[in-house]
Amino acid sequence: MGSVTDVTARTDDADVLLADLTDEQKDAVTTSASPLCVLAGAGSGKTRVLTRRIAWQSATGAMDPRRVLAVTFTRRAAAELRRRTRALGLRDDVGAGTFHSVALTILRRYWDDKGRKPLEILERRMAFLAKANPKVDRATIADLDAEIGWARARLITPEAYADAAAAQRRRPPRNAAFTAEIYAAYDASKRKRRLVDFDDLLALCHFTMTDNESFAAAQRWRHRHLLVDEFQDVNPLQFALLQSWLGPESTLLVVGDPAQAIYGWNGAEPDLLREIDQYLPGVAVLNLRKNFRSSPEILAAAGRLLEEPPQPAIRPPGDEPTVRILEADEEAVAIARAVRGCHRPGAPWRHQVVLARTNAQLPTIRAALENAGIPTRSRGEGAILRRPEIIDLLDDWEDHHALSAALTDSRSADRSELTLERAAMVEAFFGLAHDHLVLEANASVGDFLASLRADDRVGHVADGVELTTFHGAKGLEWQIVHLIGLEDGLVPIAFARNAAAYAEERRLLYVATTRAERELHVAWCRTRMVGDRLVERAPSPWIDAFVGEAPPLPDERPSIPNLRSRISTRPDIDLTAADARQRLAVKDALEQWREHAARTARVAPSAVLNDDTVNTLANERPCTIEALEAISGVGPSKARRFGLQLLEITCLDE
Repeated sequence: MGSVTDVTARTDDADVLLADLTDEQKDAVTTSASPLCVLAGAGSGKTRVLTRRIAWQSATGAMDPRRVLAVTFTRRAAAELRRRTRALGLRDDVGAGTFHSVALTILRRYWDDKGRKPLEILERRMAFLAKANPKVDRATIADLDAEIGWARARLITPEAYADAAAAQRRRPPRNAAFTAEIYAAYDASKRKRRLVDFDDLLALCHFTMTDNESFAAAQRWRHRHLLVDEFQDVNPLQFALLQSWLGPESTLLVVGDPAQAIYGWNGAEPDLLREIDQYLPGVAVLNLRKNFRSSPEILAAAGRLLEEPPQPAIRPPGDEPTVRILEADEEAVAIARAVRGCHRPGAPWRHQVVLARTNAQLPTIRAALENAGIPTRSRGEGAILRRPEIIDLLDDWEDHHALSAALTDSRSADRSELTLERAAMVEAFFGLAHDHLVLEANASVGDFLASLRADDRVGHVADGVELTTFHGAKGLEWQIVHLIGLEDGLVPIAFARNAAAYAEERRLLYVATTRAERELHVAWCRTRMVGDRLVERAPSPWIDAFVGEAPPLPDERPSIPNLRSRISTRPDIDLTAADARQRLAVKDALEQWREHAARTARVAPSAVLNDDTVNTLANERPCTIEALEAISGVGPSKARRFGLQLLEITCLDE
């Protein structure tokens, strides 16, 4: 939470630990309820609440810090939690770690108690799969690795995989039978060699805790007070393990935000939080609503995106989000100009970030920024030369060969087996190679790769504009955020083919939006290169969330006479009583209004209302806000923002 400074205090001064908290935060810190669920909205200070709760409850004698276990999802989060508790005077007494690190620690205790030789841990499942399946390309191996991880998280065996994948509309590498076969062979090979991977650690720890009561009781005594961060990201395997850690005297606090559940594709089960009372009977639920991070305008956009009331903002008012419409050939340069335009003299570049839905969108943006003399940083997961599909491609490239020849040969190869994102990353790589040839026509493959490796080193500079994906931005914040590629097919992603996946895409955009503190800039392209074709694009169906609110509707619904009198004073809508009886005239008026609204908001007309919605409005001519909300393409958000203007056109007597 950027605007509030942590208090350094001795834990015997409990009042100091509450002095700078909101009433919501104080309740979450001081309550003795267990199990307790804290629903913590974006930027609401959940880490502050976690650490203050540990310190305050320790200071008042309600909790022994040596018997606390805080479970996080990343080593970085665990390290931050330990740092903050040390700053509050608790030294290193508090245990904090990921599900996997805690499970391994417990297993090592068990093996030591029994005098058993520890099992060997398989740290890189993908490398193991690649060695066992030498004829399978690296990109497919990477997809197999991800799919096996999803199945393990959901407690799905190889035998049940095909049915489960079909039920969830998964996209198995090649086909479900092939994936299930590789999965089964992988499990058998591990057992034969006495290997365990990281998912096995969770399953094995669960088995140990449920099969050895005396050992389990000792572990539950050791870690009596459990706290779990980011509970919306817990998967069924992790939840089963958590339950095995709980005893009759245990206390439990879980913290999460249903609106930030974005890992369902990876096995997480957001219903564990959304329906928490079903899984933790008797749970008490508290809410942290106030947002310390973002301006009211950014929070208003985030609220419109979810079609929910916005979080209350602590920050003062700022600028409205901006929306820019670009073309394919100008996107990267336009983003570089926007970044430079937002840079304040003397301010660090790292205060800005460019967020994209996929890694494949970032290389060209990075190149444009660096060509403009703007330093960049990346979070590491998108380094292009470490991508499996690029490693596979480079197997056929020799350093001494001409880059132009290698590029020509590779462009003609069949890559239909690649996923959309992997294919896009290959195309982005080809684009970088083409750009290099413009600068150095006779470059060799080695020359090109050397320049990319140099760029990769630049990505680790101390100060630079961050480049990462929506997923990679989770848990982070920046003063200025640039969201790029807000087009249908990217946001939401094309393979979000069911209602759950579509809803998760909306939440993912919400997460990206709420990373911004004071400025939010959104861009989408009317055209984009897909392979070697220039294709037209439509804006994301959620683009209108970033356009400022219209004035609120009056409390009293407008009457038909009032609407007629308003229309008579509106020069931009020329409807007579006779015209109003004709559907075509109503449609024409709606299209005139749509064009005007689109010009004002600087978006495409279809982002305001699509053609199907215009036709439905002209045919049904709703006369109430409720009727407007029920029309597909309008809904509560647009009815709230544009209702009066639409009713002025549609709500007339025959």
